[in-house]
Amino acid sequence: MAAAVLLVATGALGFALGSLWTSHNAELGGWHTGAGRVGAHQVSIDYDGWTYGVSDSVAWLDQGGTWHDEGWPTCLQPQVGSSVHVRFQAREVTVDDTTWRPVVAIDCTGTGAGG
Repeated sequence: MAAAVLLVATGALGFALGSLWTSHNAELGGWHTGAGRVGAHQVSIDYDGWTYGVSDSVAWLDQGGTWHDEGWPTCLQPQVGSSVHVRFQAREVTVDDTTWRPVVAIDCTGTGAGG
């Protein structure tokens, strides 16, 4: 009986902490679509007053929905200098009073970049 109570209490605490973290990070928690300018394994994305940059490698979803931990998204391989809509996720990071928003994933499933 005590184990069941402990299990329920642990689950409730985990849910509460997860909900708090999600609400605190809701501003950047989902997918966003911005105007991207493509370079050679680089993209600059304008969204909501910020300019996000990605170069060399990023996690991404291909058109079939397969997750890639690294590499360059196929939907960002049009001719250098072109503009595309880019669906992406970013997170806000603050260290020593400096804040930035790194892109953590690009979505190429057809509703994202190039789609």
